[in-house]
Amino acid sequence: MSYTKSPMRGVPVVIIPAGTSATGRYQVLAIPNSFRRHIFIVKTSAGVASGAVQPEAANESDYAGTWAPIGGGPVTVPAASSELAIEFEGVYNFLACRISTVIGGGTIEVTYEGS
Repeated sequence: MSYTKSPMRGVPVVIIPAGTSATGRYQVLAIPNSFRRHIFIVKTSAGVASGAVQPEAANESDYAGTWAPIGGGPVTVPAASSELAIEFEGVYNFLACRISTVIGGGTIEVTYEGS
């Protein structure tokens, strides 16, 4: 995890930088209490054949335990050179999107946008 950032309404924020393939939580977002709608956009590079991400929430930005999964289990990343939108609603304190299964054959980028 690099640092905590607070997004602005309707402004995309990269939370897993392009070229990432290793498991982990890269950036935590402090979500304004006015945000109700959330979206993570997962963009894959050429060659991606496998991997998964897990949207997560916690009440503390540095919570060391297991974060609450959003939407059930991990989401399989899309095929090479494509995008997947993971949309959900609710009030959250902190959000992240963790690579839960190593990205095989390429890399991904994950962007958050809230309103």
